[in-house]
Formats: sequence, structure tokens, C-alpha cells
Amino acid sequence: MKKTLYVIASLFIISLIVYAFLGGFKEVGKSMEEDVLVHIAGTEYKGKVGSDSLGMLFMQAKDLVESEATANAIAIVYYGEADTKTGAVHNFIGVAIGDEMIYKMPEGWEIKTFERSTSVKGCIEANVLAMPTPDDMLQELKMYAIDRNVAVDSMFIELYPGPNQLCVQLLGAE
Repeated sequence: MKKTLYVIASLFIISLIVYAFLGGFKEVGKSMEEDVLVHIAGTEYKGKVGSDSLGMLFMQAKDLVESEATANAIAIVYYGEADTKTGAVHNFIGVAIGDEMIYKMPEGWEIKTFERSTSVKGCIEANVLAMPTPDDMLQELKMYAIDRNVAVDSMFIELYPGPNQLCVQLLGAE
């Protein structure tokens, strides 16, 4: 009986160490942004979360980030949260770009600019196995905005600047 307890305790401690090593205890860095201007090259998507076509668009964006110098992050704009019953979303998915031109955009893509006077942004760098979900980060950002009396829109942007990086930007109300 004691031996089993020691094994379980050892496994628990090792799990905590691995979780910490992967960044599981890191806090989401939150900030208020002023004069927000985000340029995204991408395409509209209306469908279900987790669909093959959404996955293909995500992979196109990933390839573009790897091959195009001006594409600095995979970007998914949500025009509101997913429908909880059907899983339907309305997104604009692509890559965040600077003010420079992007040269090898996939066919049918366009550049959209999202401009607001304020936004609430949260970023974290951790392994995807230990990282909070974008939905969890969105809820944290909503609470952060409420605490600071900042009116926010239902529109938000997920940004994936690197393999173990996630930023969620909750846009201020217009």
C-alpha cells in the first residue's frame, strides 16, 4: 500500500514538473492597446469549427507565414463567438501583415484592415499541450476589460506568431 502511494505521489510530482516546464503555470500577459490597426490578408469563412475546409485555410496561412517575409502571424478574425448549438462560425482567416505589400497571396484572398481606438490583448508563450485555449483567453480578456471599464465588441482576433505562441485581441466597441 505504501509503495503504491509513493509511486502515485512520484508520478504526480513528475507531472507537475513537466507541466511547469511546458509553460503550464505561465500567466497570460494582458494589455490595453490604443489606436489599433491590424492588416490581414485572407479570405472569408462561414462554416463549422473543425471542418476540413477551415483546416485547409489554416494550413494555407501557415505556409504563407513560413514563405512570405511580410506575413508575421496566422490570423483568425471572429465576427462573434461560435454558435454553441451548431458550431457555426463566421471568420476571416489568413495572415497578419505589416504595412508592406504581400506578394504571393493565394487566389481569392483579399486584404482587410481592422481599426479601433482600443483593444484588449492577451499573449502567452507555452507549449500547446499546456497553453490555455483561445476561448479561455477570450473570457479572461472580457473580465480584464470589465475591470477597466472598457467597452468591447464581439469581434476578436486570434494570432499565432509562432509555434508556441498565441495572442487574442478583443477589439474595442466602435
